[in-house]
Amino acid sequence: MSIESQLREVLSARADEVDGPAFDPYKRVAGAVVTNRRRRRAAAVGAVAAVAAVAVLVPSLVRGDEHRTTPAKHTNVVVPGPNDPRWNTLSTWPTRGELATDAAFLTAVSDQFGSARILYAADLDTTRVVVAWSPESGTDGQLTMYSGPRGGQAKDLSEVSSASGGLDDLVSLREHADNDSRLVVLAAPSVRTVGVSPTVRIDPDGTVTRADYRLEPLTDGVWSGPLSGAPARLVRVRVVGKSSNPVTLVGRTTRPDDGTSVCLSCTGADYLAKAGAALASGVATLLGVPSADAAPVTVYDGPVDPAVARLVGAEDVSGSTLRLTVVDTVVRGATVRSALLSISSKKGTSASTIELSDGAPVDSSNAGQRPFVLRGTDPRQSTMAVQVFAPKAASVQLVSGSPTIYPSSPKVPVVDGSARATVAVWSTDNTPYEVASYDAQGRRLGLWPLDLASSDSWLAAEAPNRP
Repeated sequence: MSIESQLREVLSARADEVDGPAFDPYKRVAGAVVTNRRRRRAAAVGAVAAVAAVAVLVPSLVRGDEHRTTPAKHTNVVVPGPNDPRWNTLSTWPTRGELATDAAFLTAVSDQFGSARILYAADLDTTRVVVAWSPESGTDGQLTMYSGPRGGQAKDLSEVSSASGGLDDLVSLREHADNDSRLVVLAAPSVRTVGVSPTVRIDPDGTVTRADYRLEPLTDGVWSGPLSGAPARLVRVRVVGKSSNPVTLVGRTTRPDDGTSVCLSCTGADYLAKAGAALASGVATLLGVPSADAAPVTVYDGPVDPAVARLVGAEDVSGSTLRLTVVDTVVRGATVRSALLSISSKKGTSASTIELSDGAPVDSSNAGQRPFVLRGTDPRQSTMAVQVFAPKAASVQLVSGSPTIYPSSPKVPVVDGSARATVAVWSTDNTPYEVASYDAQGRRLGLWPLDLASSDSWLAAEAPNRP
């Protein structure tokens, strides 16, 4: 056997140990092979070098007319270098993941869901996951996560999560919406390290503290690892040394459904019991604790002024029954407030709800005294309509921190648990008003922020050692 033949056999036998390139290099090298064969260089050194190059770059092409070789057992995707222009936008990211070379599967997924580009495809612990990008008018596009049984086909996948708008250059996906579930982080290869903070802590005084970020190294812009005790909505991922707002995609929960939901056909105490249980269950799911550990406490349950309800988004309220339910969920020493507005048509033919607060931590020591406020501005007016719900107070007042510019409201008596007030519309970013509550003797019970913290603000709480 000639030296050239021996080299062919050895290089081919070891080809399965070498990373092969993505799709464009394949075509480029294949073309080079054809050209090389036509030229039939006579120099032996040149021939051996050509064979070596083909064996390293494209093992599956290493075969001659008179030679037999061992086929490659697997081909890994070679991720383009960090400076490759394809990393400039999510819309051109190459496909990564162990299924990135399964052309038939990727084509079937694209055909089934109409995806423009698949960014990631892999079998995780229990599921097969695909992340795809598609254009969306007026935005940076839409990312969609599809999931199905591990090893399944394209037809077994279904959409489980999506995000659109101003897409960042960092994507994280959680295999399941459970406390214990694998996390995958996708970034450009230039990103070498990310910080992962698995959860937050809520203290009894309502203070929210994020768990420390732990540093995880990326390989070719990808990190994958299991998380334990990390509720899906509470996990945060950051690029070290960079301010980023990563896109987060979350799979389905595997937790059993506790059967709690708001009963819109129910009335009276039956409605309140089911609404309270549903709101508490939502908090438990958010915090990743068993529903049995979340106890609902009713703060207010009663009517809403239709004029205020319209200003907060309720439509077609004329003749409808409007009911506000404010519930504090006590969970492991912390208190989280939720609020739900239900709208039932006059004849009971339809009903809907508006979730006014999906959970905001409040101070447990005085939560029972803290009012809940609905407010809205009519574009045709220069004043703001406010309804304060404070069943344990005799009167309330909107107190201004800048009274010469924004006068405080007079004290307004609380009737059937609520009071209406009107104040000037403000033009500052910070709310100039707080709400004060008083007892029957006129003594102040407390001074409170006008609004609850939005879930976006407290969920985004940062850790002291933010990377």
